[in-house]
Amino acid sequence: MGIIEILAIWFGLSLTGALAPGPLSAAVVMQSSKHGRLYGILPMVGHAIVELGIVAAIIVSVQIFSFDQLATSLMIGFGGIVIVFFGGLALKDYRFKTSSEEKENSAESKSLSSAAEATTQGALVSILSPYFLLWWAAIGLSNVTLLIGELQVGVGTVFLAGVLIYLVHISTDFLFGAFLTVGTDAAKKRTTYGGVNWINVGIGIFQIILGIYFVFVALT
Repeated sequence: MGIIEILAIWFGLSLTGALAPGPLSAAVVMQSSKHGRLYGILPMVGHAIVELGIVAAIIVSVQIFSFDQLATSLMIGFGGIVIVFFGGLALKDYRFKTSSEEKENSAESKSLSSAAEATTQGALVSILSPYFLLWWAAIGLSNVTLLIGELQVGVGTVFLAGVLIYLVHISTDFLFGAFLTVGTDAAKKRTTYGGVNWINVGIGIFQIILGIYFVFVALT
């Protein structure tokens, strides 16, 4: 296969992960609803940092998914608890702020700490999400290894092949993240009934249910 064909195939495979509903999508919607469009994309930045480490590990042939059953259950259970925690944070901001409150908190909401929080949330829900781990174990690991091997022939080095694979993969994440955050920003203007941020309420409930489900899976 040619370079374009290989990257096109990988783009399609990457979309199967990006479009899957889960805690990362919820983090994007939550941050966008809370702070605005720019903050909505920051969880994807944290996600991209985690995946940089994964692709780098694959390039140097580190077996990152050799977990036994106990380790997998502990990871799923702990990940579920973290997701419930973020669901609680979403429910905590269940109402829209008044104009005066928004002015008072504008500096805080645009601070570096808020940006770091949003980025860290994206990284944490990626590392601890069973969806994320299962996708990389079932699809990502084998395909990245195979495609880097084929792509190396065309670009000359494993490093450059890995960079191309990584950039194509995260492009799907950022495209979907941008779609979510713009859509959330538009929906936010239409969900102000009773002064309640119904987007955050829905996302909070979704994450709590999802987290409880993961804890249940880990215990069974």
